[in-house]
Amino acid sequence: MRTVIVGNSGSGKSWLAKRLGERAFAQVIHLDEIFWLPGGFNEKRSSSEVQNLVDSRKVEPDWIVEGVFADLARQFLSSAQTLIWLDFSWNVCKQRLEARGSESKSHMGRVQSEQGSRELIQWAEAYYFRSGSCCRSAHLGLFESFTAKRIRLSSEVQVQEFLNVA
Repeated sequence: MRTVIVGNSGSGKSWLAKRLGERAFAQVIHLDEIFWLPGGFNEKRSSSEVQNLVDSRKVEPDWIVEGVFADLARQFLSSAQTLIWLDFSWNVCKQRLEARGSESKSHMGRVQSEQGSRELIQWAEAYYFRSGSCCRSAHLGLFESFTAKRIRLSSEVQVQEFLNVA
């Protein structure tokens, strides 16, 4: 299984990746861990280090990549069998981010401060209208250009139905 999952913060990318990884015995690759240096979200890795990490991980036999970085996700798509886009409304993402609070990055062994949580919510709200790699239009572009299996999920019911058949 080689699957890429993209979507806004709070859309359920990490949650879905974990469940799919458990079922398929596949490694989960968090794009945050490739992009950011360990210990926080304020220092980016060098572009050469990011490229080395992408290149070394995408040759593995089974993986599930998840994250908001469309430019990094794109690098895995040439080896991917499936692209899943979690295209949830802002209300759903916001509720989930608020419920998680400081647990927002617990999948990476990091605790987020209250200030960090507020900043993440502000940043995630802009997903629907900003430009760049970490926005809805970039994810739409990935989805429209991917030629293998594409799945767009926009509700919890659709995610559960997908998991029931996956």
